[in-house]
Amino acid sequence: MSFPAFPLPHTDVHLLDNYPLIRTRKLDEARELIGLALSPHRLDITAHAQRFEARHNQVRLNQVSLNVLAYGADVTIDPGVRGDFYLFQLPLRGSAVLQSNGQQAQLDNRTMGVLLPRAHTTMEWSSDCVMLMVLVPSKLLHQRLPAARGQACLPFPLTQSLNNPAVSAWWTALVDMTRNLDRHGEQWLTLPAAQSAMESFLLSGVSLLHSPGSDKQLAGQQKSKLALQRALDFIHAQGHRSLKLQEVAEVACVSPRTLEHIFHSRFGMSPLTYGRCMRLDQVHQTLLSMAATGEQTSVTQIALQNGFIHMGRFAAYYKARFGCAPSDTLRVN
Repeated sequence: MSFPAFPLPHTDVHLLDNYPLIRTRKLDEARELIGLALSPHRLDITAHAQRFEARHNQVRLNQVSLNVLAYGADVTIDPGVRGDFYLFQLPLRGSAVLQSNGQQAQLDNRTMGVLLPRAHTTMEWSSDCVMLMVLVPSKLLHQRLPAARGQACLPFPLTQSLNNPAVSAWWTALVDMTRNLDRHGEQWLTLPAAQSAMESFLLSGVSLLHSPGSDKQLAGQQKSKLALQRALDFIHAQGHRSLKLQEVAEVACVSPRTLEHIFHSRFGMSPLTYGRCMRLDQVHQTLLSMAATGEQTSVTQIALQNGFIHMGRFAAYYKARFGCAPSDTLRVN
């Protein structure tokens, strides 16, 4: 089923303009001030530098903060290892690419990102990106959310789709609350009880984003990651010989078909092709070293030492990978 774009009025890109925190056209100043408000980071302009203007609006509800941030230019944001807080974010306009803990995803106005505490993260924002972000300290979330108690970090997926009714319900309520605060904050923000109620409402709604299905998906991802690492460790340890798919799959603790899928998803090739490429690289490096030192050797001897038995196939594989015959590499001075 297809869904229409998330209905955001044009005025939403100016959300919380009544609560400006930072306004600057200076890159260094933006890096410093936004770093103080969110997390220290490296900030670089990659395109449209003449349009750069950091605009950061913020409303605090006790410990939770609602933020709207835009830069006006294409930027790369590299906080390295982030602070001890969760950051729920979705572009009101434009898009962003996230890389966090080895995963990559693109955000748009139908795809929300969840950055985990102390995760190694980089981001690329488009020049028209206007990001609504909810910052929740880890300690607070773990106190309020039963599923988080006793865990060092609640394992949210990197992205969540607003096509999911539960996610859409929470985000719609958040946007409605932010609009209300933008227009009537002078009334609400003078009432501590109202701030506490809004904060509690948002935190209770986070449970909608953490479903058993999320845990199952994350468990599957973790299983694949472990299987991949076991397979890689085994392939590299057995770099002197050709392997069979079944024996690699047994070491990885998954079926041969599953292992094939994992390798194709990660490397675009099968486990055995990966292993062959690794052994070809070993031969190539050895031949280059021999050529540089003038040490006497034979291509056949080096090939056999790296698990290649059929010299005709070996020569074809080598030429396909390096564009020349193995003997040509050995003659390089």
